[in-house]
Amino acid sequence: MKNIEDVCKKIFRLAGKVQCEVSAEMRDGALTRFADNVISQNVAYSSTEFSVRLLDAGRMVKINFNQSDDTALKHAVGSGLEILKKQKKDPALLPLAKPRPFEAARDLYFRETAELTPAYRAERAAELARACKKSSQTAYGTFENGSSELVIANNLGLFARHRETSAAYGVTVRDHDGFGWAEYPAFDAGEIPFRLLNETARAKAAASRSPREIKPGKYPVILEPQAAADLLCYLAVYGFGGQIYNEGRSFACGKLGKRVLSPLLTMEDNSLDGAAPGMPFDYEGQPRKRVTLIENGVLKAVVHDRKSAKAAKTASTGHALPQPSYLGPIPLNLAVKPGSGGLDDLIRGTERGILVTQFHYTNLLKPQTMEITGMTRNGTFMVENGKLAFPIKNMRFTQSMVEAFADVEGVSGQAAPILAWGIMSCPAMRLKNFNFSSSTKF
Repeated sequence: MKNIEDVCKKIFRLAGKVQCEVSAEMRDGALTRFADNVISQNVAYSSTEFSVRLLDAGRMVKINFNQSDDTALKHAVGSGLEILKKQKKDPALLPLAKPRPFEAARDLYFRETAELTPAYRAERAAELARACKKSSQTAYGTFENGSSELVIANNLGLFARHRETSAAYGVTVRDHDGFGWAEYPAFDAGEIPFRLLNETARAKAAASRSPREIKPGKYPVILEPQAAADLLCYLAVYGFGGQIYNEGRSFACGKLGKRVLSPLLTMEDNSLDGAAPGMPFDYEGQPRKRVTLIENGVLKAVVHDRKSAKAAKTASTGHALPQPSYLGPIPLNLAVKPGSGGLDDLIRGTERGILVTQFHYTNLLKPQTMEITGMTRNGTFMVENGKLAFPIKNMRFTQSMVEAFADVEGVSGQAAPILAWGIMSCPAMRLKNFNFSSSTKF
């Protein structure tokens, strides 16, 4: 691949006098997939994707391409300039961002993770498969690793660059009619606790055999980190984004400085040195800021890009998505502050309730009340007198997340990394009431 700076300069020259922004993303990765205790797929990929925005006299066009030779660049930018002439003027269109200094973020690139071999991934899968065969269980899962580099540049002098590695090991174990699941994403594959994940999935699958059906209704619920994160990320995306807030579509509209969730909840977006790190700049090349969203249940702030900040007469917090964005800015590095104790303590403190390992098929029904529906999966248990009493069949839920997270009874002291809308750090928690509407076949 040619030096990305040289490619950007060529694009700027081709753009001429119009404002020009280049977003270039380079990705390399590989994945091993296994099912029925054997490897079923090995894939590897390498890609470079360009996205170029051209702005002139209130008009804007965006073009995407994946070739960087001179002929391809000339054709792509030339086509964009022709289309730009035919665009309607947008009086609200902002000019491109000028360069601003940003803080150095944590180093999230690990060469060993980028260079993991198929043999290494295969051996991790084999460790689980061998154990499952001995106990008449079946293993399914994926182990993926790779690296990425993002460059945001424009012809006003802005140039921002970030690279990182990633690895994710996720497994599902089947034990007759019982299922267990575990997953762990990391920037450094050396941090993944493979043995613990395997043991967790296997034990949960064994404990899930012969699940019982229970009556629908409202129950106290203990959410493991993945389950809690799946719901909280909806609150974050559809509640704490500046554009959604400005337009009156957030459940939190008009409630800055007021309590909106449980006093046990504190949430921040902090890509710089927080528990869910990431890029030090956003997709317009502007510096990301640490933003406390919820403090002891009180709404302290929402995140902004330049457009939403201008509408709200405030400053951008550096949370722009690739422009244009129908969602506006959203938090991508969310961390929920841990409480105390562990998951076992949440279970011991429950007289009767339901433990949820994971949700799936979650969908937003009513943004204003954050009513969400979805189903439990891969390990759902009845808790009685502070102990796991028996496995239960998967349940569908329909619940207002505002109501659910206004009544948090406990937050565990250890957070787990979760792949959500971006990356998230989330502990387990217990909610006072959660509405399970029916059993499912899944």
